[in-house]
Amino acid sequence: MAPIALAQDNNAAQAAEDAFGERQGIEQIGLYDEGQVRGFDVGDSGAYRIDGAYFARESFLTNSIIQGVGVQVGVGAARLDFTSPSGVVNYRLREVGTENSLTVSAGMRDYDTPFTDLNGALVSKDGRFGVVGGALLRPDTQWNGGGAGEAYDYGALAQWRPDDVMRARAFVSYSTRDYNGDAAFMTTEDGLPPKAAPLMQHAPSWSTAVYDQTNLGVLVDARVKGWTIDASAFRSTYDPERTDFTVLAVDRQGQGTATTWSTPSRSRRSDSAEVRASRVLRTGELTHRIGIAARGRISETELAAAQRIPLGAFDYRRAPEAPEPVLVDDGRRGLDRVDQVTGSLNYALIWGPLTLRAGLHRTRYEKSFRQLDGTSSEGVQSRWFHNASATWALSDRATLFGSWVTGLEETGTAPKNAVNRDEVLPPVQAEQFELGLRYALTPDLTLITAAFDTSKPTTGLRADGVFTLVGQVRHRGVEASLAGEIRPGANVVIGGMWMDPQISGELVDAGVIGSKAVGLSDKALNANIEQALPFAPGWSVDANLGWWSARKVTAAADFEAPANVQLLLGARYRFKLQENPAVFRVAVVNVLDDRGWWGDPAQYIWKQGPRTWRASLTVTL
Repeated sequence: MAPIALAQDNNAAQAAEDAFGERQGIEQIGLYDEGQVRGFDVGDSGAYRIDGAYFARESFLTNSIIQGVGVQVGVGAARLDFTSPSGVVNYRLREVGTENSLTVSAGMRDYDTPFTDLNGALVSKDGRFGVVGGALLRPDTQWNGGGAGEAYDYGALAQWRPDDVMRARAFVSYSTRDYNGDAAFMTTEDGLPPKAAPLMQHAPSWSTAVYDQTNLGVLVDARVKGWTIDASAFRSTYDPERTDFTVLAVDRQGQGTATTWSTPSRSRRSDSAEVRASRVLRTGELTHRIGIAARGRISETELAAAQRIPLGAFDYRRAPEAPEPVLVDDGRRGLDRVDQVTGSLNYALIWGPLTLRAGLHRTRYEKSFRQLDGTSSEGVQSRWFHNASATWALSDRATLFGSWVTGLEETGTAPKNAVNRDEVLPPVQAEQFELGLRYALTPDLTLITAAFDTSKPTTGLRADGVFTLVGQVRHRGVEASLAGEIRPGANVVIGGMWMDPQISGELVDAGVIGSKAVGLSDKALNANIEQALPFAPGWSVDANLGWWSARKVTAAADFEAPANVQLLLGARYRFKLQENPAVFRVAVVNVLDDRGWWGDPAQYIWKQGPRTWRASLTVTL
């Protein structure tokens, strides 16, 4: 049977090549994810790619157009021409395939959320043109923090192959959310509050969040007279109509005060584009690869005045409440705009078992800022950056790799609990050194180990409430991955990480903040195993265990949120339903019902979701 356009089942464990992070649908495994890699926020650093193409992301891509999401660090990142010191997150677009198909999936997701997922493919008879797309409908969604509302996702991707050397693709991704606002806790003492009801929304009843997310893209790749040409252009937008965010400051007894910040409509938009050309030349025993690239982006973040709504004192066992205010949008808008252009030269040399790569990049970064009162400022900086890597095949099984990377990375925006909330922070120069070994224990089982040292200026909340650059952060650590088939029918993806996240600078020297980074686990473990049942054809069982060490809660104090353990147990049944391929999937999430607190770098603490279950039936017609 020829391959169909859409997978019958989202199985991250089967797709993962290592334990550094893989997501398919809602199934996530590995040490890292598309939001955090080696303790750094990828959303802040901006190291996103779509099928290897540079992508400035403002909103999420819907699952209707992506096959999966992978984190590239270590030997995977060493092969990239344009990498990032903090690692790279790559979105893989769906393959159009060769057959028409319709896949229907329905069931229940976390916290009794019903869903319907429709995906289809339409391919021309000659196979040169095809379209895939779909819709995910969740009219009654419940999130673990207490949020509830509506969520709809849509997407479509078209592909045209005029001949065997050229391919053009275009996609649209759109999602909309309408729910009862967001809420986060902060501590007022050197200790955590009691465990709160996990599905209670700790925001006033009138709180709301309504926004749309859109991504548009075009990608073209071709081979022209020995050259490989890749070109891409993307637009990513986030358009909120209104967002309410409630901050709850509580003591160890769960008593405190609450404030809601209501922000009117404003938008974020990023346009990014890239052109790459490369060629392979061979001279005797040497293989050379030369490349040239240009990439750029224009990112605009609109600012609006948030209205502060004091909710007064509250008890954590109940949501804070206050009369619904009359919200007034004064119409003032600020604008933060970034224009960035980068030119790159790349070279790779392959000489037997040795591969050397080097890249030189020139970046021009221009930033203009218009405040709400109309005053403005601007600045321009130009810098050189580089990357260098080497891989050496010691034998048929063992490969040694190392890299040195510098780059310009974003630092994100100030959180809602800061005096300068929503301010876009300046970019910083980051640097990473890495050394590792890839070893094939068997043809189907691979071990990867690496040591890394990443440093860059870091952000934090100062004593005066301003969120800004507060010093230098350095993450030194080791990580390991074991992935593959350990015996027929049994696959494992196991990863472990230890790092030492340290902050230095004037605030540390003055004793205002501590030297340990806030909201980061210095140790983590993720283990996934899937076993086909030989006595029950079509059935398999799987387990995923995640463990994260304790996290420091605030910059000034040393107390921590306890370690967190998450266990998932599941099963799949692959069968035919009236000759149509089908998959039944069931899983229990957070089997141990761990309901602790989770700290983050912005000094919020978040409730962990309770035990829940998932069940779905997927049929491909």
